[in-house]
Amino acid sequence: MKPDMLSHLNPAETERMVLGTLLVSSGDQLVLIDDLLKEQFFSSTEHQKLYSWILNRVSKNNPADLISLVETSGLQGCKKYGGIEYVTRLGDNTITGDNMLRQYTKRIASCHRLRLLRGAAKQILSSLEDVDEEPENIIRAAESDVLNVCGEIDSIRGILSLQEAASERKNAWHKILDGQGLEYIPTGFPTFDDHYVGWPRGYMTIIGGRPEIGKTMFLVSAVLRAAQTGVPQGILSIEMPRWKLVDRMASIVAGVSVSSIHEKNGPKTDMLMEAADELMQEPIYVDDASSTADSVESSIRRLVRKYGCKVIWVDYLQLIRPPSNLPKNRNRSWEVDEISETLRRIAKQENVAVIALLQLNRGAEESAVDGRMGVPQPQHFRGSDKPLHDAALAFGLYRQFQYKKPKKLNGDKYENVELADMFQPFELIALKSRDHSKLSVKLWARLTLQRVYDNNDEGFVVPDWGGDVDNR
Repeated sequence: MKPDMLSHLNPAETERMVLGTLLVSSGDQLVLIDDLLKEQFFSSTEHQKLYSWILNRVSKNNPADLISLVETSGLQGCKKYGGIEYVTRLGDNTITGDNMLRQYTKRIASCHRLRLLRGAAKQILSSLEDVDEEPENIIRAAESDVLNVCGEIDSIRGILSLQEAASERKNAWHKILDGQGLEYIPTGFPTFDDHYVGWPRGYMTIIGGRPEIGKTMFLVSAVLRAAQTGVPQGILSIEMPRWKLVDRMASIVAGVSVSSIHEKNGPKTDMLMEAADELMQEPIYVDDASSTADSVESSIRRLVRKYGCKVIWVDYLQLIRPPSNLPKNRNRSWEVDEISETLRRIAKQENVAVIALLQLNRGAEESAVDGRMGVPQPQHFRGSDKPLHDAALAFGLYRQFQYKKPKKLNGDKYENVELADMFQPFELIALKSRDHSKLSVKLWARLTLQRVYDNNDEGFVVPDWGGDVDNR
């Protein structure tokens, strides 16, 4: 059923379909709608009690399906949910699609608001029958009734005194000092974290680069580093299939190229197999199926709520198909604006760090900064500048040897195959920083392993390329 047809549904039927969908999924779908739905939003006490039962079961990691409902409540106990016949028929009509489920849930909340408004209207009309009451008093009471309706629905707090705001913030500071409620998520790169603390939670960070500069290489290295410290990572891989990501991670862990599998190199193959076993233990979750703005939003909610991901990587933003509700005469810039807004909003709502990779335009290759060609600048973001405005942090990836190869002692240039197995300068050029001074981060890349290194990595020796390259 299309979203614009929801208004024709009986509110009680909408509630039955949502509850039936939750029961059929054994509560798994709850993570998609629990930010929109509250127990009191349901129109009947039976539905309220059933939703409360589902919430309780899911909070304790217990199955929340029809069989569990009957087993835990018994035939007589099911009467408080509408009776055994009623609850067993709830699964007859379920909702397909994550976004559609949220649309149905929003319909339940809207109907609840309308019921509250009707009650407020009746109260106002009743006050108008009292001819002795001053109109000003009736108006104040009416305003209060309407504001109370808004206050019961809205999950976000309204106006606060500075005393309340300061007290709230002070409590947050105490949690940070105690190691709780961190507002920055460590990246796993010491050089980055020493200055920026980590990825800012509740915000979007954007990282741009030209093709083959190393965007996915940086993603894979950063994800693996952070996961190995216990920080759950989510990847929305729109460009690359998940097996490619696994290949790259296994190569990093094993320290050998994944091409060893195809070459059937026995010892190296064994190392890659062992690396795959290690990867199975890491808190990394991959979605390579979502590609529309709606499905990406739903996937992020799942990754955060169901799997506890603290950082979500999107590879890459311009490949996301725009929301279906945009006008048909939209242009590409408008589409990128809407996609960026979706990522900005979901990062804030879920209090998660969203790292969106972007493709830079060709102008980046012709850009010269301090004599170095190809250095990214803010104007090189393709399609729209809104992602740059929405982001708390923005970087452009730069690998100098892509544009200027170093020379050997005899004056010859290194071949690509030689350079790929060496440590190359790899930089995050700072383009924007909301909370810290802009500082470019100097790292190193080894292309054969698709791995990024930090100067502070244990056992890492900083390469000496002499004066042929700028490693400032």
